[in-house]
Amino acid sequence: MTTDFKILTHLNGTHLHLKLVGTFDAVSGRQLIRLLRKHVHKVSTVIIHTGSVNRIPFPQDEFRNDLVSLQGQPVRFIVTGEHASLFN
Repeated sequence: MTTDFKILTHLNGTHLHLKLVGTFDAVSGRQLIRLLRKHVHKVSTVIIHTGSVNRIPFPQDEFRNDLVSLQGQPVRFIVTGEHASLFN
């Protein structure tokens, strides 16, 4: 588990911006999924900025499975940055 990860959040009307900063490990992935589950019913669009992620040191299968369950919700996900492919 790393301690250098944080999620900066900004709500702009019905758009939730999430900026991921630091090392994105398995614990960070679960933290992001919990945050998304909390807000997915309150917004129309979630924009995830990955440009400040410096490393992804874990297998992403579990994270992607959790993410797929959220993508069935009536919310649009937009992912930007160098690590956007993690969310495909």
